[in-house]
Amino acid sequence: MKIIEFGAETPDLVEQAFAVLTAAHRADTPENPAPVERFFATLFTHAFPGRENHWFACVEDGALLGHLRVTFFTDENRELAMLRFGAVHPDHRGRGVGTALLDHAERFSAEYGRTTALTSAPVYWEHGPARDEAFARLLEARGYAKALTTVNRRSPVDPLGPEREAEQYAKALATAGEAYEVRRWVGAVPDDLLDTMCRMETMIISEIPLGEIEMEAEQMTPEKLRGREAVYAAEGRLIAHAVAIERATGEIVAWTEVGIDDGDYRDAHQAITIVDPGHRGHRLGLLLKLANLRQIRERFPHIEYIWTDNADVNAPMIAINELLNYTTVDANAEYQLKLEAE
Repeated sequence: MKIIEFGAETPDLVEQAFAVLTAAHRADTPENPAPVERFFATLFTHAFPGRENHWFACVEDGALLGHLRVTFFTDENRELAMLRFGAVHPDHRGRGVGTALLDHAERFSAEYGRTTALTSAPVYWEHGPARDEAFARLLEARGYAKALTTVNRRSPVDPLGPEREAEQYAKALATAGEAYEVRRWVGAVPDDLLDTMCRMETMIISEIPLGEIEMEAEQMTPEKLRGREAVYAAEGRLIAHAVAIERATGEIVAWTEVGIDDGDYRDAHQAITIVDPGHRGHRLGLLLKLANLRQIRERFPHIEYIWTDNADVNAPMIAINELLNYTTVDANAEYQLKLEAE
């Protein structure tokens, strides 16, 4: 076995990597959404602005046994290395493939001046399906410290039924009052909202629960935001947005988004929901989630489920998700390791 770096210039290895990812999904997390090949392939040809990706594979006699992605931030958080473990093929586990990939990724990150490694591992959550926690145990044995747990949940796209949804929407709208306007769209952020959306994007890291993860806010700019949208377009991902705009200022003060495959994939993925601290207590989070669910059903009738994950300590968002009949599936533990400089 040996570790090699690979990428878009080796399409056979990219194809093998997706096959390994799919095999691991079937063996480990069949209850969760299946990987989308187009999304995966685009990771090798496009990167979000401010990101730099490196892919490593463990190979033997031309066969890819497992793979891992290292992401470096190139603006803020230049001390961090994100190690996103792809998978080890179920037929080749127990041979040290994961250990070899981690060894290489940690050395590589340290050589490039990164002093902290962040990664994650699937873990069992109460009443959920069984999960193999071998990778989590491997990380802990290597000195990684658990920094945060995120809980994975699923909801039907029509969780409340027409009457109850209308009732909840009316209550949330009444609580919000006349101070806010709700706007919805799919795709790129409208030009008139670009600057205020950048403000909301910059706010994310300072407002979401991060546990013990050490990360500074990333400054979003119009150029970066448009660059991210270009990546979404390349991979065939559509983003359904709903925002609350303060009428007095024209500023976005609350926002939610859901990612949807531009195809017949039935699962959609809830991404960020955030409310500006100065505008909390008006039920804007629930209002926007309900507005976006309506938009998704209208625009994408094939969607059946919305998936989300939240920090286990994020009580306000968990309460909203429980109201929307999200059911718990499993969880991921985020781990952090201090790297020794090379």
